[in-house]
Amino acid sequence: MTQPAGPVDDVAWPVAVRLRELAGAALDGALGGTPAVCAVVPGRDVAIDSCCDGQAWVRIVRTYPVLPGEFPNGRGTPLDGGGDPGAFWAVELGVGTARCAPSPDDAGNPPTATELERAAAELADDAGRIRRSVLCELVKEPAAEAVFIGEQSSVGPSGGCVGQEALVTVMTNVCVCGEAGGA
Repeated sequence: MTQPAGPVDDVAWPVAVRLRELAGAALDGALGGTPAVCAVVPGRDVAIDSCCDGQAWVRIVRTYPVLPGEFPNGRGTPLDGGGDPGAFWAVELGVGTARCAPSPDDAGNPPTATELERAAAELADDAGRIRRSVLCELVKEPAAEAVFIGEQSSVGPSGGCVGQEALVTVMTNVCVCGEAGGA
């Protein structure tokens, strides 16, 4: 069986890859350092495996049909009997970073206020850089009819890692059936 050259997803994959590129560029020179890993990752939950080197990700949360006047809410339009084939799709993505969490020293002393605040500042810097990449750059993409940034929330601490992730929804103008009305 021949494998395709790349994903056959014209809707979510290109948006995820572009957001990864933008987030990676925005995080270059971040307060916590440029993340060693920046990738589109699979799954509902992110495997945070390299936080101490800095880890950034984009994950595809869900994709659903949408009407322009109702974005970012989905729709339930029937697709049979002359219904709309769905020229507009919403792609919800999670974009985030993880860094080392301050931890007790070898003597069992808890992290200092300075260490805790530095870690919080690094994540706030990451969050701000990601917000700017979404609000100032992703909105310029030709396939992005509209961009909605949702909550940005904390991740962890867990396993010595702490992070943040923003939910971003992009309304695309990609028709999954090729030419409008085609099949």
